[in-house]
Amino acid sequence: MALGLAGAAGVCGCYSDGCADGYLCEIPPPEPSPCDGDPATAPALDMCGVFVSEHGDDRNPGTKEEPVNTLQRAIRLAAGSQRGDGRGLPRRVYACGGAFKEAVTLPSGVDIWGARLCAGGDWSYVGPNRLTTIAPAMGIPLRVTQGEETSTIFGVRVVAADASAIDGKSSIAMILSQGAKANVVSSDVIAGNGKDGEPGEDAFSERAPDGVVGNDGADACTAEDAAGARPVVTVCDDGIESTGGYGGDGGLETGGDGTSGLPEPVGNPDERGLGGSGAVSMDCNDGENGANGADEGRAAGAVGDGLLGVDGWVGVRGVDGKRGGVGQGGGGGGGGKGQGPMNACPAGRPQGGAAGGSGGSGGCGGKGGKGGSYGGASIGIVALQGSDLTVDASTVLGATGGNGGVGGTGQWGGLGAGGGLGGNKLLTGTSRGCAGGDGGNGGRGGDAGGGLGGHSLGIGSVGASVAILQNATVLPGQAGEGGLGANAAPESGLGQGRNGTAQFWYRFDAPAPEPPR
Repeated sequence: MALGLAGAAGVCGCYSDGCADGYLCEIPPPEPSPCDGDPATAPALDMCGVFVSEHGDDRNPGTKEEPVNTLQRAIRLAAGSQRGDGRGLPRRVYACGGAFKEAVTLPSGVDIWGARLCAGGDWSYVGPNRLTTIAPAMGIPLRVTQGEETSTIFGVRVVAADASAIDGKSSIAMILSQGAKANVVSSDVIAGNGKDGEPGEDAFSERAPDGVVGNDGADACTAEDAAGARPVVTVCDDGIESTGGYGGDGGLETGGDGTSGLPEPVGNPDERGLGGSGAVSMDCNDGENGANGADEGRAAGAVGDGLLGVDGWVGVRGVDGKRGGVGQGGGGGGGGKGQGPMNACPAGRPQGGAAGGSGGSGGCGGKGGKGGSYGGASIGIVALQGSDLTVDASTVLGATGGNGGVGGTGQWGGLGAGGGLGGNKLLTGTSRGCAGGDGGNGGRGGDAGGGLGGHSLGIGSVGASVAILQNATVLPGQAGEGGLGANAAPESGLGQGRNGTAQFWYRFDAPAPEPPR
């Protein structure tokens, strides 16, 4: 009975000794934790955190008297142990107001209280003039990882080096991973400058492969039916072929027609590579010249915002130039005839007329230039999907975004080759074979577009919750200009990539896909 009443009292209230009277008791508030309080005034206690100093040693336990040397070691010790107030929270990190040249990953719930006065073992907050600086030479200086607890960054100056992100072009000071929670308080988060994008690769300066000269037709009176000259073929490196037409056969009383060159032309050009007609009542006709391959125009410059992901920002390259069209092969020349109204081949010799020459093959199309690369972005804080960021009494700055790279130039197409000669006539009564047409020239490859200019953003987010309090300063710098299109005058804007965006906070529409690991 007594145990039962005691259990009930813990739930429902208090009871008198007679067990008849029940009444509610006022439950006292919990005692404040010695680890709570304002970071600027709360005492730094060994039971509450791990201590790190530039002059410490990572073999130390991380106490006030024996601090560790690196932030990441202190964070690892803090995340692996609990504060001494019984609340089950990880210990925080107390950091001296010095410089730490290391990239830091902060787990959920681990705080960094920086700007501490370490001389003499005081470890009190010394104010905004001596913030703890996190400034590695490369990489993202500070990452906060996913978790249910919020991490507070207080009294810290996070500085990204120029072009220090994984792409070697962007500069990003801090990233909140998907689902991470962070309060940035009384701190500075400063991105460096982005790097200009690389120019797109130019196609070869030499022309694309030229066509092949057509074969000559056989002379009259050398065969009863002289076969027309066989075609020649140019095989371009993209597998497309240009083929001259067959020469027409030399016949006894009529010559054969030549065939058209390939590939068939697009549209209705003046020259279509048609085969010449063979001799009947009239002499044969030469094959037509093949159509030239189409020149490709300038490709478009980069558009869009780029994407935010675990490695920062990925921009957009300019569009590659397309390959020029292959030149059509010339048509084969018509064949001649061996017997006319007056004369013929000599008795005892073959009676066939001269064969037509085959058409020359066309030149290959030139390759297109490669699009210019994007300029690097400058972003103070990147907040990814499901993350929660609050900026309080802090400064977050973007710097200068890089300019997009210029597009690469296209290659000149190869020259078409001449058609083969028709066979010679022997006597007045025999007719000549006709020549094949010339192959068309290959089209010039297209010039490429310029790359996207790099953004300058205080904060860039995608699907995140961001709160910028009134006493915070969040500013962009100058965005980069879009790269020029190849062979385009700057004032024309042809093929130029879009300029980057400069805003204090910019929300992206979609995240970048996760890279393979």
